[in-house]
Amino acid sequence: MANILSTILKTINDVQSQNKANPNEATVDKNVFDLLKSKLNALDQKTKQKRVSKGKSPHGILDLIKKEIQGAKRENKKDPNVETAPSSIFDQILKKVEEPKRRQASTGLRKIVEDYNLDVSKLPKEIVGQVQQKYIQDRKAFDKQFAQALFDLSKKF
Repeated sequence: MANILSTILKTINDVQSQNKANPNEATVDKNVFDLLKSKLNALDQKTKQKRVSKGKSPHGILDLIKKEIQGAKRENKKDPNVETAPSSIFDQILKKVEEPKRRQASTGLRKIVEDYNLDVSKLPKEIVGQVQQKYIQDRKAFDKQFAQALFDLSKKF
């Protein structure tokens, strides 16, 4: 988790720096970025406690991070004391969270194309994108089944 978390925290810092440096975009209140960082650091503590206490079921760390970022976005929108940040700020961070899934799907599809000697060169990019999304969904469901099975086994021992 530390590696993923440090990457996302670095992305938050990068987005904050880019936002400050961009003269065409209003500078987002520092509290928005502090809120994001505190939520992710709290998530790190929660996941460590869950590993010790063996909670109800396993959750994908990227999904948990995404949920915390979306929660920070909602909190920012509701907070009357802090100006609401543009969605693009949160979208840049969420894009980084989604990157491993997209990379995994791209690699997985490439391997399938090679293993089965498929010619997909004539497929429109939109279709390939749809297939990639379906692959991501199916892979997530598959991984979740195995995570649940391993989780159930770990509770027995």
